[in-house]
Amino acid sequence: MRFIIILFLFSQIIFSQKVVSGKILSKETSGVLPGVFVRDTKTENWTISDKDGNFSISIPYLQDIELNFSILGKKDINQVLKNNQNTITVYLEDNTLHLKEVMVTANKDRKYSELTLGTNAINNVQAFSLDDVLQQLPGQTTTSFNLNEFKNIVFRTATTTSVNYSSKAFGTSFVMNDIPISNNENMQAFNPNSGLGNTFGIGQNTFTNANAGVDLREISTNNIEEIKVIQGIPSAKYGDLTSGLVLITTKVGNTPYRVSASIRDATSELNLTKGVKFDTNNSMNFAINYLDSKADPRDNILNYERINGNISWQYKNNDASIKNTVSTSFRMNLDDSKSDPDDISAQVVKNEKKGFSVSNNFMWKPKKLWVEGINVNASFSYDKQFSRRDKWMNTSASAATNTSEEGIHEAVIVPSQYTSISTVEGIPISTFITLEATKTLTNRNNWVHSLVFGVSSRTSTNKGEGRKNATSGLLNFYTLTNEGNSTIGYRDYSFNNAKTEYQLSTYIEDKIFKKFDNDQLLNIDLGVRFDNQLGNLSLQPRINSSYTLNETFRLRAGLGMSSKAPSLNQMYTGERYFDKLVGSGIYTYPGVYQKAWIQTIIAPGDNLNLKPSKSYRTEIGLDVKLPFATANFTGYYNKLYNGFSSQKIPVFRVIPKAEIMVSGTEIPTYQIVGTENFYYFNNSLTNSNTSEDKGLETMINFKKIESLNLDISMNASYTYTKDFSNVKEYYASTNLLSVERYGVFNPRNSLTDNFTTSFNFNYHIPSIGLLVSMRSEHILLRNSRTPTSNYPNGYLDADLVYHEIPVEDQTNTLKYGHLIKESTQTESKLKNMLHNFHLRVSKDFLNGFSVSLYATNFLNLKPFYIDNSGNKTLSNIATLSFGTRLDYKF
Repeated sequence: MRFIIILFLFSQIIFSQKVVSGKILSKETSGVLPGVFVRDTKTENWTISDKDGNFSISIPYLQDIELNFSILGKKDINQVLKNNQNTITVYLEDNTLHLKEVMVTANKDRKYSELTLGTNAINNVQAFSLDDVLQQLPGQTTTSFNLNEFKNIVFRTATTTSVNYSSKAFGTSFVMNDIPISNNENMQAFNPNSGLGNTFGIGQNTFTNANAGVDLREISTNNIEEIKVIQGIPSAKYGDLTSGLVLITTKVGNTPYRVSASIRDATSELNLTKGVKFDTNNSMNFAINYLDSKADPRDNILNYERINGNISWQYKNNDASIKNTVSTSFRMNLDDSKSDPDDISAQVVKNEKKGFSVSNNFMWKPKKLWVEGINVNASFSYDKQFSRRDKWMNTSASAATNTSEEGIHEAVIVPSQYTSISTVEGIPISTFITLEATKTLTNRNNWVHSLVFGVSSRTSTNKGEGRKNATSGLLNFYTLTNEGNSTIGYRDYSFNNAKTEYQLSTYIEDKIFKKFDNDQLLNIDLGVRFDNQLGNLSLQPRINSSYTLNETFRLRAGLGMSSKAPSLNQMYTGERYFDKLVGSGIYTYPGVYQKAWIQTIIAPGDNLNLKPSKSYRTEIGLDVKLPFATANFTGYYNKLYNGFSSQKIPVFRVIPKAEIMVSGTEIPTYQIVGTENFYYFNNSLTNSNTSEDKGLETMINFKKIESLNLDISMNASYTYTKDFSNVKEYYASTNLLSVERYGVFNPRNSLTDNFTTSFNFNYHIPSIGLLVSMRSEHILLRNSRTPTSNYPNGYLDADLVYHEIPVEDQTNTLKYGHLIKESTQTESKLKNMLHNFHLRVSKDFLNGFSVSLYATNFLNLKPFYIDNSGNKTLSNIATLSFGTRLDYKF
């Protein structure tokens, strides 16, 4: 019976083949264009034009065909062929401002929810890094220009707190040429034991980005041809993410030398790129970028430098059945904080990163196998990171120890003045490899199934020396910090204690296409992904769909699940050391002795039970094409659960009780006189965070007003976010004699919402290559609220055993008043709408020279608001800033 069913299903499949051929020419010169990449948009089939500009591609279905043509330096175009059309001649234009149509905003003319930014959209802002480009997207706002702290991003959220934002940003995935950019092996956090915090930085400037997502400052835009942002449901081929996906594409081909220079405030950038074509089958590109950014043009106290470069070599064989691209890149990033001569106590911080990557993208169309395409992508990445903080300390004399064993130890007496030195050396290493095969099938009813099968593997490890601390001329130790009646001390920790993190995945996806009568179209991307992340198994179904009803309306919907593995820095924090001074502190007899003893208690530190965080994402949309505009509306609901959060765990230990014996000028000694209870909170990371985001976004592109050479577009985004967790909060009783030692409180939810709009006005004259673009941003609503939570749900007794308090007694101040904390509701509301306007003027000359002038907040708006304390405060919008960019091709 099963054999009959299988035979029937295969009988419905026909292997239709239609060969489309054509010629590709340059529109400016009418010369042939070899090396153009031709791709069927409904399947994974592709080919490359030969030395005469000719191409031939097999299409495994008979319905309308849409081909995409792309090559470095030319504008990508899509061409549709009807059923009876087998040949085509294509003209590609130079991608300059002399094009008739220039798209300078995110393009939403797509099947699902992806946003595409081409080179003109990338250049619409003076982008010194990828962060500047992504600020144009719906829901994002332009911030004051500052490259002296790391940059990350989250899509479709109103989250404002730094911890929640960083946790979500950690789940935003960046993929360049099908190779993921990993931050899982970054362990440059000096104090991971304290939770998700980081102590490296100057004031509001934080340099290291462990557990906080990819640092977008490190990604320059000089060699990027296209950016695709998936804010909704990603394809099943992409994993290790929870908060969105950014696909970055670079191209290889023959191009002239291009030199560019940019300057803005105290930031300058230089770029050089060149593409070389050795013969019909071989081409190479190289690029180098240098950036220097100072926080203040008047001094050099805080400075960021970036140098990166890449070389790519692409090979194709004579019959265009193989395309292989080898890329290698190097990078150097330095955050450098120098000593302020006016502040001797200021900390001096340096964060340095040097590294390289090698990747290979292999595409093969076998002729004698059942599958039509085989793709292999592999990469190796190596970095060396070094973070150092020097701080002059001027305090009362204290004691410390560097022991790694439990017990009572003689302490080191720390002088009142010294330089504290904290360092972290990390050597993050990551690998990635994926193998996938493609096959397209068409049945008798003209249902097209484009199948993708894939397996992938990625590893993350760190071989650095790790965390170290020292003082000038003294033994290594960590300065003790108060924690109740004890102190927390941290020891040197080698990253060789961290094991290699493995992720193994397999996925299958069926891209379904069907054209019905009356030109109705159905697209469904149905996929499932299976991940093994550090031994944690998960099945992740994903689906995207769109249905074109007619020329006016198209419906979209999608849902899916995904997961993000914890970082090495979250899992391997090192043991916790609790250092307790024995007796009454430091014993001193001037000129004779100065003695102290420290009792060390060691608690487990690593979070090896930490599981991947997970997300559930849904969306529904409507696209409307009208005579005067095209509009896209998308509603979404996303839920992040099993998110990473810091949890205090109450613990008590029975430890020896020591008594110090002091007798005149004799050196003091101690003796054990019994035992005592030692209470402490062990800080660990757990999967206790949850967040819900729901909202609506829209994009409208109006038809060009030809008489005015004016394009107008707008976008709007409203998001409501609820952040909450299962982490309990503990507050000590104000009555030291009470049975109840600690009050236990439920965490407070964080509720935020945000409503923003943006308009683009683009005045474009193609004949002279002139573009004047004005972008406005409007923050219409921005609220946050944390409800009151003054009453405990339970308490811990002297043995730290939890006792629940009945609901009716939780507000009983007579009975539990010593446990009730004063925690009033916090609320922040935007009282006045905020507006900002940015200007760009660009001119392309026919001699290869181009110039662009940029102005952020060119109206110099300075709106104020009254905060909760009644103070008049400047609103957080981008400040006035001017910049320019010069390009020359030769």
